Amino acid sequence: MPWNRDEARARVARTEALLAGLEELPGPAAREVAADALHAVVALYGECLARVLAQVDEATAAELAADELVGHLLLVHDLHPQPAADRVRRALATLRPARAAELTSVEGTVARVRLDAAGCGCSADRARQQVREAVTWAAPEIEHVELEESAPAAAQALIPVEALFRAGAGGEKVP
Repeated sequence: MPWNRDEARARVARTEALLAGLEELPGPAAREVAADALHAVVALYGECLARVLAQVDEATAAELAADELVGHLLLVHDLHPQPAADRVRRALATLRPARAAELTSVEGTVARVRLDAAGCGCSADRARQQVREAVTWAAPEIEHVELEESAPAAAQALIPVEALFRAGAGGEKVP
């Protein structure tokens, strides 16, 4: 039976903890053997996944990649069918409000995102954190997120100052 989203995320977290634990193995020889074995298994599975993807059409590949766990596995092997920029745009669109962050470019491992100074209904620090999290989750190959905050539009009064004064009979302003 397939794992649900929470179980999949828990298993991913456990796997990451186990991988981090490789550094704790006694002696450099044990760490090297464990790392070599892990790399061999990953390379073997990557080759298998590449062969599977070569047998399916684009729509099926996209459907597979849409599964969160499968999509991340495809990313590990550089097999994801969708470009990083598309995945980042989709992730930014899920933020509320979606207009608060816009991808301006992806160059190599750097994503540039423009933040709307009007905010996203939360603090500026929280908005920056949410954008960084969304980008790195959607495109783990992005190593750095550069945030450009758009300058706030000129402060606009709800009622223009001129409208607060009415013109008198002679055209002069009367408070």
